[in-house]
Amino acid sequence: MNATRIIDRQEVRPQLVLTALVVAVASFQLNATMLAPAIGTMADELNTDIATIGLSATVFSFVTAIAGLFWPPLSDIIGRKRALLLSTSILTLGSLVAALAVNVPMLMVGRAMQGACGATFALSFLILRKVVDTTRFGRYVGIITAINAGVGGIDTLLGGLIADAVGFRGIFGLTLILEIIAVIMLARWTPEVKEMSGARMDWWGIGTLTLTLVAINIGLTSAFLPGGWSDMKTWVSFGVAVIALIAFRIGEGRISNPLLPIEALSDRGVWGLLLTTFFTLASSFSVLVFVVPALTQDTESGFGLSSTVSALFFLMPYSILGWGTAPVFGALAPKVGYRLVLRVGLLGSLLLTVLMVFGVSNAVMLGCVVFFMGATYSAAASCALNGLGIIYAPASHPGILPGMNSAAFNFGASVGIGIMSAVIAGSTDASGYRNALIVAAVFTALALIFSLVLPSRQVEGERV
Repeated sequence: MNATRIIDRQEVRPQLVLTALVVAVASFQLNATMLAPAIGTMADELNTDIATIGLSATVFSFVTAIAGLFWPPLSDIIGRKRALLLSTSILTLGSLVAALAVNVPMLMVGRAMQGACGATFALSFLILRKVVDTTRFGRYVGIITAINAGVGGIDTLLGGLIADAVGFRGIFGLTLILEIIAVIMLARWTPEVKEMSGARMDWWGIGTLTLTLVAINIGLTSAFLPGGWSDMKTWVSFGVAVIALIAFRIGEGRISNPLLPIEALSDRGVWGLLLTTFFTLASSFSVLVFVVPALTQDTESGFGLSSTVSALFFLMPYSILGWGTAPVFGALAPKVGYRLVLRVGLLGSLLLTVLMVFGVSNAVMLGCVVFFMGATYSAAASCALNGLGIIYAPASHPGILPGMNSAAFNFGASVGIGIMSAVIAGSTDASGYRNALIVAAVFTALALIFSLVLPSRQVEGERV
């Protein structure tokens, strides 16, 4: 194993590297944020219902989670830049397929290909950790994390306008152009960073962990359908997940270069962070990108707004707040502590989600509460989770925890959207949305509880 090294010959310019990475993560994230106000339009144009469109979002998030397990450890071996270029190229092809989709199966294939770029955030943070010093790292993390909330709210508004004007395919066409630009920028401005040489991928670990996530996802989604907890499919899925997890544990103890060192499994910084991330995304992200757009556009049980109006009054405001405050929290986290910023963000998100339960039938109240989620979730919590994924990473395998944390981000989103879609579909009135928000509040409370087990770390120039 070799030490970390930047092997490109050209001079590394952090500002250009940051620009390329911002465009790359934006091209990926826009496939979630721009589509949020187009849920109703997609259902109409493909002759299906909102629950099925929610399933396409679940497919995107789930494949994204699997990609988070695959690309970062592979990038330890082949290099961060090469891994990022390959995954972004697959994303570009996926957007082309989705733009040409004429039915739901074709849309699913395109969304799955887009999800293959799911490690974009993790790879970007890993590159930045080696390109900039610790005094600037937090601020740069905040800038990239801001993309998680969207491009200053313009993306959600633009997504609504495009959906109303030309349909959802226009959104994929726009992201396709940006993805091509991202590939060019990454190729020209990003240095190649390698951590290891001569190592091999732990396919056993990736395979068994993937099977575990697939089984859990199917089990939880099935469980929240009407009669789901008594359905044999639910318990068979959970049983498969347990067996696969045991196989993962046994295999990792026998492999010379495991996906995750056995000693790391008992580290509170590892399992505590992954569980915190999972429940944060299963709650706040799912509410903002699925429950709120679905509720505001639902003509029978919701407010019956158009895609554009929904984006303008519910999605764009919180996105702007998240965009503006994420760099602030990113610069603040190393000074006051990443864990403190995380817990404050989660506590705020919990209180706001509880308020949403009472705002299901009140558009003004709901809009105000969603707005402040831009600071508590999109900025504070997300920024801290991304930074901690780098800080808690085992020194012998620097790529694996950021990758698993990225998987937890997207697996949480996938499970959360799947569960809330099932809960909403199980009711014919607004109570379905209220029940989904109650589930989200429980998940946020669990995220806050798990954040309390995160340990302190001694890191020069940063407070954890």
